[in-house]
Amino acid sequence: MRRIHLAFALLVAAIAAAFAPPARADGFLIPTRPDRRVRGDWAVTYHRVEARVDGQKARVRVDQEFLNLGHGPLEAEYVFPLPVGAMVEGVTLMVDGKPMEGRLLRADEARRIYDEIVRRQKDPALVEYVGRDFFRASIFPIPGGGTRQLVLQYEHLLVKDGETVEFLYPLNTEKFSARPLRDVRVAVDVTSATGVGAVYSPTHDVVVTRPDGRSAKILFEAKEVRPETDFLVYWGEAKGDVGAALLTHWPRGEDRGYFLLLASPTLSDDARAVARSKDVTLCVDVSGSMAGVKMEQTRAALKQVVAGLNDGDAFNLIAYSNGVIPLWDAPKRVTPDTRKEAMDFVETLRAMGGTNIDGALQLALRQPPTDGLPRLVLFLTDGRPTMGETTDTDEIVKRAAALNKDGKVRIFTYGVGVDVNALLLDRLALGNHGVPTYVRPAEDVERKVASMYDKMRFPILTDVRVDFGGISPSEVLPGSAPDLFRGGQIVLAGRYRKGGPADVVISGRDGEEGREFHYKMSAGAEGQGLRDDFPARVWAVRRIAELIDQIRISKRQDRELVDEIVRLSTRFGIMTEYTSFLADETVDHGRIADNRVRAGEELRRSLADAESPDAGGFAAGANQSGRRGAEKMPAPAASPPPAADSAPGGAARAGAGGGTGGAVGAPGLLKASGGKRDVEALELGANLRQVANRAFYKRAGVQSKSYAWVDAEVKDQGKVDEVVQRWTPRFYELLATTTSDENVRLSQEGDLLLLLAGRNVFVTDDAPVGK
Repeated sequence: MRRIHLAFALLVAAIAAAFAPPARADGFLIPTRPDRRVRGDWAVTYHRVEARVDGQKARVRVDQEFLNLGHGPLEAEYVFPLPVGAMVEGVTLMVDGKPMEGRLLRADEARRIYDEIVRRQKDPALVEYVGRDFFRASIFPIPGGGTRQLVLQYEHLLVKDGETVEFLYPLNTEKFSARPLRDVRVAVDVTSATGVGAVYSPTHDVVVTRPDGRSAKILFEAKEVRPETDFLVYWGEAKGDVGAALLTHWPRGEDRGYFLLLASPTLSDDARAVARSKDVTLCVDVSGSMAGVKMEQTRAALKQVVAGLNDGDAFNLIAYSNGVIPLWDAPKRVTPDTRKEAMDFVETLRAMGGTNIDGALQLALRQPPTDGLPRLVLFLTDGRPTMGETTDTDEIVKRAAALNKDGKVRIFTYGVGVDVNALLLDRLALGNHGVPTYVRPAEDVERKVASMYDKMRFPILTDVRVDFGGISPSEVLPGSAPDLFRGGQIVLAGRYRKGGPADVVISGRDGEEGREFHYKMSAGAEGQGLRDDFPARVWAVRRIAELIDQIRISKRQDRELVDEIVRLSTRFGIMTEYTSFLADETVDHGRIADNRVRAGEELRRSLADAESPDAGGFAAGANQSGRRGAEKMPAPAASPPPAADSAPGGAARAGAGGGTGGAVGAPGLLKASGGKRDVEALELGANLRQVANRAFYKRAGVQSKSYAWVDAEVKDQGKVDEVVQRWTPRFYELLATTTSDENVRLSQEGDLLLLLAGRNVFVTDDAPVGK
């Protein structure tokens, strides 16, 4: 610990202000008076972070502004939970020309002081940070309605696992802010002597730019949000044009671990990418239901794709309604004349008639190939097959497969609106090395089609194969690696049986040339690897999608498949439209047999919906598309509604989710609306939380309470080994034995039933019965 000298503090502030763009910080205020709450009296207006990373050494600058929401002055302490081993370099809070002084406290001393704070404030959310290093400083009183800006800078040696570097920023303390933050920004500039390979954040949607092969800029920005999840990002080494990273997690007691293999292009943003020539056929639905805005957007999308074709490409357009009308009998090479013909053809398209999906597919697949160019079919429809030689889903798929026996044609399907046959579009795309995409009525068709095609213009590696180097992988999803395009990323999730060194090989084709990339990696053995379980949860989301696909395609339920869906949904808190009932307060998630029956009923209804003329098929297709391509943990839980004594202006206070694993449900989960002609979001967050790698369910009647939050690992919610009242000596004895993850779980408000050291422990604010 050390005092910050005034001159040094001013120098740090001046230098930082001169070179640093806006950054973001993550400390919180604790009022010094016990009658003032930790939450509700203050808010953070902005939160900005800048990190510069050279190899494994990170220098982090934090800048945030606090606002006193009350009318009187606020006296408080500033607490900043630090990453393990971090060293504070400088901190500045200027008030009337005076700097703030603070202390860096390591875990032992911090524990004693922080325990006193927890005892004084009696706020469950504070429990999360018990046992952490932190920086502590007394804030000069903030006048009513006034603000104070704080700038903090620290250095940190980053964790490295094999060839993968981890950067963690403790962002989730902003849940204490009584209002959403006006703006949040995290910028991480990475430089590595060996080059920066695949970049991946399991927690936030980041934008990655590459000034050159040895550096990367990682940026997250948001407005009007209350961050409740720590910021986590990984990057691996670079190997030529493709960088890769292997992230593993092997829980103790399990016979296998979980992995994510990441691969992405490492070309700098100004590098010239080779646009490989290809044969593209655009099949567009011009049936009567496409009239209006959809037709206008589709014309714009077609024009954008045609304009973006590269020299050397061949292409054709096929419009279909009752019949099938091609632009040409066979694809033609791109020239100024053929482009103009295509643009004129697009202008003539009018929406009328039925939907001849089979005829359009047959014509597209029967076209002669163009000089051996790779062939792509972009197939867009807003309806179900109503015309042609067959309208039967199975027969359409079978006829398409017969014409594409060698698998050389990749079919990308686009389902527009809620009337599509999602099962048909899924099977056409997935069975022909493509991807299904779904466009909701309010979404822009032009943007969806054009953005997908823009990636296809610059393939880096096609026909990708991965040799996992002896880790004995199983259940790898997707089953075959997708093509790698510029600006894209391959994420493979799976299980594995052998930890230790792994010589991973990624191979494929660059045009007509075969290429291989070799990586020295390592996989954690049992109890090793990443502390966070997001590789397991990403795999679980994809595994659920695979199981549902098997049921949908076979059109029959297999008991083992349904059991596995229920088990994974329960354990990881990953709800589907078929298991959303698990979020019901009256359901006991430990009764797998009963829950399998209920899930079976929902699946049976979904099989009927999949090909019926309502929104059920679209919702199922869109949900499946999201699950198959899941690359992150489920989205963070929404905060609960404001408490009755909330902050001025009715500002909501954040819920106690938090931790690096704070997430709920499946993002964007849809269901058919009551009218069956539209879709709506399926709300699950009120009764389900994901807290520190564990699902919690809101359950009624536990220990005679109106409700309690029950740990998914609790197999019998009627069995309680111990009841512990918060803030009693026994509660603090319990805290002295818990891990950091268990502290996060204990930081939830309300009654909790948790599995701790193999025992069911019920934590409550009330005294045990009879005492």
